[in-house]
Amino acid sequence: MLTSSKRRFNSISNLIWFIAIGTLLCEQSQADVPRPLGVALTKATLYKPGSGDTWECLDGSKTLKYVQINDDYCDCTDGSDEPGTAACPQATFHCVNQGHRSQDLPSSRVNDGICDCCDGSDEYEVTRCPNQCDELGRAEREQRKSQAEMLRRGAAKRSEMVAKGQHLKTERERRRQELEQRRQEQETLKKEKEELKSYAEYMEAEAVAFFKEIHKESEAAVVDTPTESATAKPEDSLLSEAAQLFSRYDTNKDGYVEIIELQVDINLDRDRNGMVSSEEAKYYLDERDRIDLESFVALSWPRIKPMLMVAQGIFKPPHSSEDDDEEEADAGTDTEHYQNAELDDMLKEYNERGEEITRKPTYQQEEEEEEEAYEDDEADVGEGTVENTNTPEPEYDEGTKHLIQLANEARNAFSEVERSIREIEQEIKEIDDQDSKDYGPHDEYATLEGECFKFEDREYVYTLCPFERASQQGRGGGGETTLGRWDQWLHEGERKYTKQKYAHGASCWNGPQRSAIVQLRCALESKITSVSEPNRCEYFFEFETPAACDEEAFHAEEQRFKDEL
Repeated sequence: MLTSSKRRFNSISNLIWFIAIGTLLCEQSQADVPRPLGVALTKATLYKPGSGDTWECLDGSKTLKYVQINDDYCDCTDGSDEPGTAACPQATFHCVNQGHRSQDLPSSRVNDGICDCCDGSDEYEVTRCPNQCDELGRAEREQRKSQAEMLRRGAAKRSEMVAKGQHLKTERERRRQELEQRRQEQETLKKEKEELKSYAEYMEAEAVAFFKEIHKESEAAVVDTPTESATAKPEDSLLSEAAQLFSRYDTNKDGYVEIIELQVDINLDRDRNGMVSSEEAKYYLDERDRIDLESFVALSWPRIKPMLMVAQGIFKPPHSSEDDDEEEADAGTDTEHYQNAELDDMLKEYNERGEEITRKPTYQQEEEEEEEAYEDDEADVGEGTVENTNTPEPEYDEGTKHLIQLANEARNAFSEVERSIREIEQEIKEIDDQDSKDYGPHDEYATLEGECFKFEDREYVYTLCPFERASQQGRGGGGETTLGRWDQWLHEGERKYTKQKYAHGASCWNGPQRSAIVQLRCALESKITSVSEPNRCEYFFEFETPAACDEEAFHAEEQRFKDEL
C-alpha cells in the first residue's frame, strides 16, 4: 500500500515538474514566433501575409494590406484585423503572460488604463504595467504542489474507504444469501406448522363438539350466526381513525410524522399555554423525533386520542362547587397540575376500556384476533353468549383439555414462524434499500452512511447524515426541521459524483418543500465547512471528505492546466 502511494505521489510530482518545464519551453516558443500583437500562438499561421503583402479577414469579408492590421481602424466585420487595439469591440486580445498562464480578453479592454494581463501587454500606450507573471506563476505552481500533496494523502484515505465500502457490499450480499436461505427454510417450516395447526384445530373442534353433546350444553351455546355488523370490532374503527389522523399530520407525505408537524395542532397543548412545545410533541411521539404509521398507531394514538376527546367535549370531568372555588383560589400551577393529572386519568381509563389494542403492532393484533376468535368459540360452548361474562368457564375433561392445549401450541408455533418470516423479509428489504443506493463508482462513499455531521452558525445547528437526510435546529433548542431526504447525485459537467441532492423536506410557510444541495470537495477528513440559503427554502452545504479525492479527476485537471499553458 505504501509503495503504491509513493508511486502515485511521484507520478503527480513528475507531472507538475513536466508541466513547469513545458510551460517555459512553450513560453519561449511563443516569444520566438512572429505575429501581430494580441494574436495567440495557435493562430499565428492565420496572420501570415499573402502575395503582395496582402491579408484576408478571417471571415473572408475583405482583403487588406498587411500593414492595416492593428492600425487602430476596424476594417473586418469580425474584428480580426484589430487583435491588438480597441478599435473593434468584438475582437479578442491574447495575453502571452510568459511565466504564467496565457489569457484572452475582449479587445475593448486594451489601453483602458487597467492592467488585465499579468505581463502588462494590454496597456502599451496609456499605463505602464509591471510584469507580475513570474510571481503569479510561481505562487500557482506552489499551490498546485500543495494540492498534489493533499491529494496524495487524501487518495490514500479514499483507498481505505473504497476497501471498506466494497467489504460492506460483500457482507450485505453474503447476509442476503443467508436470509434468503433462512426464508426458504422458514417457508417450508410454515407449511408444516400450518398443516399441524389445521389438524390440531380439527381435533380440538371435534373434541369440543363432543363435549357439548355429552354434557348437553348445546342449547345454551348454539346461537344465531352474528351478522357482519355485529361481529365488527371496535378496534377496526379506532385503527381507521388513527390512520386518518396520521395522514393529516404527515403534511410532507414522507411516511413519517415529525415534531414540527404535531406542533401545528393546538389541541395537543397539554399545559394550556397557547402553544405546543417540542417537549409536548415528543411526548406524543414516544420521545422520538419522528414516527411511522405502525408506531404512531401503537404508541402515539393512545396519547393523542384523549386530547382530541377533550377538544371535542366528549370527556368532561365532574366539578363540584367546592372544587370550582378551590380552583379559582389556587389558579396557576395547581390548575395545570390538575389538568395533567386529569389527562393521565383519561389515558388510564381509555386503555382500561379495552382500546389498548392500538398499542400493539399489527402482527400481534392478527395473532390476538385469532386467539380472541378461538376464545369466543370456546365461550360460546360454555357460556351460551359472549356477553354472559357471569357464566363460569366449562370444566373440560382431561382429554379435551389436552387437545385444546395442543391446538394452542400449534397456533403459537405457526405464529412464531410467521413472525420470523416477517423479520427476515424486513431485513432483506433494508439490504435491498442500501444496495439500490449509488455509493460512488467504487463504493467509496458507503462508509459515510450511518454517520451524521454537524455545523453551527450564529442561528442554527445544521446536520447532514449522508444518504439519509439534512436538517436544521435552532441553537436555542426547539424542534428539528427536515431540509431534505436523500434523492440523487447531480452531474457537474462530465463529473457525476461531486454534488448530492436532498429533497422533499418540511414545507416552508406559504412556500415549497425544503431541499438541499451538498457540494463535495477533497480533504483529509469528513466535515461540513459551510451552509447557506442562496434561495428561499433551498440550502447549500459544502462538505469535505477523502472520498472526493479522485486522482483521475485531478490528472484530468492538470492536463487541462497544461493545455492552457
